[in-house]
Amino acid sequence: MDDLLKIIHKRHSSRVPFDPEKPVPKRDVKKIIEAGRWAPTAHNMQNFEIIVIDDRRVLEQLGNITTYPSPEFIRENYEQLSMTEVELKQKRVGILGLQFPPEWRDKVKLEIAVKDETPGTLSQTMKDSPTVLVVVYDTRKRAPASEGDVLGTLSLGCVMENMWLMAHALDIGFQAMSVFSGPVQKDVKKILKIPEYMAISFAVRLGYPVTKPGYLRVRRDSESFTYGNHYGEKW
Repeated sequence: MDDLLKIIHKRHSSRVPFDPEKPVPKRDVKKIIEAGRWAPTAHNMQNFEIIVIDDRRVLEQLGNITTYPSPEFIRENYEQLSMTEVELKQKRVGILGLQFPPEWRDKVKLEIAVKDETPGTLSQTMKDSPTVLVVVYDTRKRAPASEGDVLGTLSLGCVMENMWLMAHALDIGFQAMSVFSGPVQKDVKKILKIPEYMAISFAVRLGYPVTKPGYLRVRRDSESFTYGNHYGEKW
């Protein structure tokens, strides 16, 4: 149990570039998928499929897809940023802003950044990943009596977490990429031949980081969000 807790504590998002010349062994990818297979899902519906992309030609095709900054993301992302490690340690929530462009961190320049429509490519997000997993689900199905299929979405989160923990246990870098489910989804589905009724939930980049991540990770103290018997009462 202690070993599992250590893995949970050390799990992190690998935002640094991966070594494109160091492929992820197929046996390890299978272990990551196996962990996802046993994730709890609402009513055991298992409403997900996983596409493994490790062919360089396909990865290049995906990487060439044009992307544009999301105004909504830039604005809402700003609200979660701390500009110094001292500030982040005090807040205990959010992330350090140094990993984002300077104009995304400056409230005065924020609206200028929002209006900037300079295109990028999906390769900037994928960062030389030798393997990408794309998790899709059938939009024709939903968990019973689940408005907006909230339980189905929760289930997909469980799949992600199981795979993430297994990847970390195998010393494989893992980063979830929500951009695949955004405006680029149509282009991604065309390249990967995904049926129209299937939607992309998220994608994952797997690989071996070329540098060690050095960003500060914080969490609230458990006492700050745990109550005994009634909300607000100390446990």
